[in-house]
Amino acid sequence: MSALHIRHLQHKYALTEVLSDINLDLFAGETLALVGPSGCGKSTLLHIIAGLLTASEAVIEQGFRGPACMFQEPRLLPWKTAEDNITLGLKALNIPKRARQQQAHQMAETLGLTLDDLAKYPHELSGGMQSRIALGRALIIKPDLLLLDEPFSALDIGLKLELYTLLRQHITERGTAVLMITHDLMEAVRLADRIVMMVPDPGRLIGEFTLQKPHAERSDAWIYQTTAELMANDNIRIGFGLAEGSLERAEHSHTQHSGCSV
Repeated sequence: MSALHIRHLQHKYALTEVLSDINLDLFAGETLALVGPSGCGKSTLLHIIAGLLTASEAVIEQGFRGPACMFQEPRLLPWKTAEDNITLGLKALNIPKRARQQQAHQMAETLGLTLDDLAKYPHELSGGMQSRIALGRALIIKPDLLLLDEPFSALDIGLKLELYTLLRQHITERGTAVLMITHDLMEAVRLADRIVMMVPDPGRLIGEFTLQKPHAERSDAWIYQTTAELMANDNIRIGFGLAEGSLERAEHSHTQHSGCSV
């Protein structure tokens, strides 16, 4: 089974330590959410896992062979059509043009896009449609590891729910592992199997929570209730700065209760 194992990861920018002693595991078919306030190093950690940065120190075993990334901004190439943006990864894999077009049309149908939409350039598309294109570009290469850096944070709730559904469908069908970065605890509860809490100065992990209920059985009422229960947890409240308390106490609690189920 493919897996990612990280041990004792540390990272510095010049003399500033931004990540300290990160230990993390991710397995095929699992969705892991890294939750924490801005500036805690979530994106830096994801960039290291994606190979965009090299950690100052780390032992990393990367068993996934086909990763894909989706970022907060769609990052579409403005001089290419929506279809060409979706098929960028396929072109890099030397897939013939006709096959790329067929797969793009299939992906467009999945994303709720028309053939006319595929012929448009990014500036002709709404923000929501650009996000669909970015998701399609990530999914079309059939990744076994999907890295998400807050790609839904700027979207309205209706579009978020649509893209959540598309993402969960892909994960279920293909057994893709997902590492998602978010500051939205409810989003993590909706999508993740495990939630890890990060805090800053330097970025480190202070709590882990396992969500036992199968995704198909997660009603809105359960999601709201579970989010509220997590918000009452000391580690979560201290991590988000919502309660008085020391990070040292939270970190000690993490060593005692890591992996507690919700």
